[in-house]
Amino acid sequence: MIASLKCYGIIIHNTFEKGAPVEIRHGWAARMAAIACAIMLALAAMAFAGCAETNDGGEAEDAASAMMTVVDMRGRTVDVPQDVQRIVCVGISLRPVCYLQAVDKVVGVEESEHEDYVQCAYRHVNHATFEKLPVIGDGGSKGVTPNEEAIMEAAPQVIVADGLEADAADALQQKTGIPVVCLDQPETFFGQDYCDNLLFLGKVLGREERAHEVVDYIKDLESDLKARSAASKSAGTVSAYAAGISFRGGHGFDGTEALFPPFDVCGIANVADGQGANGPYSIDLEAVSSAQPSYVFIESGNLPLVKEDYASNPAYFDALNAVKEGKTYSLISYRFYSTNVELALANCYQVGSVAYPDTFSDVDPEKKLDEISEFMLGAPLSAEFAQKEGARFQQVDITQP
Repeated sequence: MIASLKCYGIIIHNTFEKGAPVEIRHGWAARMAAIACAIMLALAAMAFAGCAETNDGGEAEDAASAMMTVVDMRGRTVDVPQDVQRIVCVGISLRPVCYLQAVDKVVGVEESEHEDYVQCAYRHVNHATFEKLPVIGDGGSKGVTPNEEAIMEAAPQVIVADGLEADAADALQQKTGIPVVCLDQPETFFGQDYCDNLLFLGKVLGREERAHEVVDYIKDLESDLKARSAASKSAGTVSAYAAGISFRGGHGFDGTEALFPPFDVCGIANVADGQGANGPYSIDLEAVSSAQPSYVFIESGNLPLVKEDYASNPAYFDALNAVKEGKTYSLISYRFYSTNVELALANCYQVGSVAYPDTFSDVDPEKKLDEISEFMLGAPLSAEFAQKEGARFQQVDITQP
């Protein structure tokens, strides 16, 4: 800009030296001075705009490269970008990413996530997206085996992992040069441990508001279930047995679960508790017949196996009061690649509706499933379970083939 002004100064000076009349010299000088001033202002504006553009770009670049330090759920201290836009998920970490409405950030998935099963609800709802993403390792029944080269090719800013111990996460981070943050989600979904995982992930992904919404939603449902159950005239008098519970594959009538969340939250005595087990296991059937549970609930996916058990030993089942009185009801299997929280919550309402009809009279468990899955995943699921799996919340008769 200064060079340009000097140029116009030379023109004015030369005009004066050419011996032009004074009035001409003054008129010409005035015009040239005005032009020079206009050019100076224009150049100054351009320079200012250029500086502003550089500053804006610098701020954007600084924002993109800004880091924050977090302590993950394995107790590891990790530096991650403040603005995470690209992630890959290892192990069972993709499900909570879906709950937090952050699927748009996912740039690679495990091979198992390309498979579509309605029982794995988050995967089913997002199948059209996941099947187009590159594979960054095995998963599911094949185990958690990240492919470092594939991950680096996908170029995520952060690797979200659940299923890796701290040393394995450290090794993956060192090999790829990409921050690895670990979740440690429990199988149970009521309790602070599960909520802490969601809140931590929300912070990493910039989805803190949504994380709090999900946590509050789960807590509200838990409070509702407990309040309805406690208000029933049958409160404290109901016992139940969960049959055909899936763990490491399908099971018949002896497949059950201690500390079964749908029974616990509804204040129902679980006949599988107190047998020295914690979680899913195979029970001694005599313990069930001795306890004579008020109700039997059966995972619909394993109902054929339970019916086979009946056919091979009808005398045993005919001696169970719940079977004789037709107090046998279906549940939806909620454990597929760990706990599908939306399905588990819907099971809680099925159990409450059956055990306490006086205080759950306004609840339709299938509509509740749709409401919950709509909130958690953005899609109703009851119709698809009925169509694809023949799974519904209903009374079942195990005596019939």
